[in-house]
Amino acid sequence: MTSSSLSFRGHVVVGGVLECVTGLHVGGNRDSLVIGGLDLPVARDPATRLPVIPGSSLKGRLRALLELLRGGPRDGETFDPVALMFGGRGKDANAGPTRLVVRDALPLDPHTKARRPDENTVNWWRMLETDGLGTEVKAETAINRITAAAEPRQIERVVAGSRFTIEFVLSVFDRYDDEERLLKDLIVALALLEDSYLGGHGTRGYGRVRIHLHERPAVVSRVDYERGRKRAEPSGELKTIDQIDADELVKSVRDRLAEGTA
Repeated sequence: MTSSSLSFRGHVVVGGVLECVTGLHVGGNRDSLVIGGLDLPVARDPATRLPVIPGSSLKGRLRALLELLRGGPRDGETFDPVALMFGGRGKDANAGPTRLVVRDALPLDPHTKARRPDENTVNWWRMLETDGLGTEVKAETAINRITAAAEPRQIERVVAGSRFTIEFVLSVFDRYDDEERLLKDLIVALALLEDSYLGGHGTRGYGRVRIHLHERPAVVSRVDYERGRKRAEPSGELKTIDQIDADELVKSVRDRLAEGTA
């Protein structure tokens, strides 16, 4: 199947905040080799030098967790629903384009409409006495299992309490697509992430996160785009994953998609 044989119905934009419950290490590139410098720095925006969470890192982790849960196509399914959402090759490519876009997660800054001062993460970082803007350096020692030699290393991680904006865009088409499955799979993957970890060294306490999503996703239908309607933003109260009524969420999105296909 080619993309041209699919009929686009609309986009569903799910947005919210990712909160670091413990220190987070999503690795970046070392700018230079310095004696006594960091062994494992975090990913940073090259323009602002602020820590970021690349969308590729978040998307890859969500996919891996959902694949562990689902384990491939179920009885009667002709394609892998995880590949439908995250992208696939071979026979899974017949379902068409990847349905899920994951944006880079950026730290909440003074320009964000925050309800509490601590939600302005960038300002909060500036007040902290840490090793770097928004980060701390954790010294660890690995033990060589053969020689018993100690191998010290310094790992940079985003400080606990930091908050990042997150956004997921789901593309809905008329074939294979079921907005209920797409939305519920995204919610399940985020719940799995909360009970697992994001980034590196998670089995040693790093990377525990908490997800807060706006209760109303933005829905932009095909008709909305054709009429030149501006992009809507997710709205409403921020809710934790366990507070979200997935069935009510699906009903709201389905009704708005239906209105835009008439």
